[in-house]
Amino acid sequence: MVEELLDDKKFIVVPKRLADRVKLVSGRLGGSVTDYAIEVFTQALRVDEMGSNLKEAVDVYHLVTVQQGAGKINVTKANMGEILSKLSSDKEGVLSQIWYESGKWYGAYLSVKLKDEDILGFLETDLLLTWNLDEVEIRKQDLMVTIRCTSFTMSMELTDLLVNYLVGLMEELGFIENERDVLRGLVTLKFLGQLK
Repeated sequence: MVEELLDDKKFIVVPKRLADRVKLVSGRLGGSVTDYAIEVFTQALRVDEMGSNLKEAVDVYHLVTVQQGAGKINVTKANMGEILSKLSSDKEGVLSQIWYESGKWYGAYLSVKLKDEDILGFLETDLLLTWNLDEVEIRKQDLMVTIRCTSFTMSMELTDLLVNYLVGLMEELGFIENERDVLRGLVTLKFLGQLK
């Protein structure tokens, strides 16, 4: 009987530091190390079944909590397109300024919220999900940052708002726009950082 019970369990070797941290967290949560480990493995397998991995799931959770703290809401492209189509042409400048200021505010928020984290790496995922883009690439080389965004369904009006948002955001992060290439749904912006 005892041998059968032992055969049903497996030992996993982990570094002592990790084991100590697991023990502290499980104690803080009021459970046993075994119960905590079972929950962790169960959730990791659940994420795998969704076609993702644990790192990606944690990164998206982090993104959502940052966005929630910033007060962001989701609006579908169709709804946004409808709103933009109802605006008169004299309101477009006002809306562009609002998006620029929104980008500046979010840049300031990210600077404080993420501090030592890779803000540009975070921003790449943020833009992809928040703006429902097909592709986003942010590359930094020396003082130059290049942002490329692609959306096959984005209107020109929404593309312009994205550009204004990005310019405001990057300016707040200490980068000045250097070059711009914009077509409907295709954006390439280059920014120069300032020497510190």
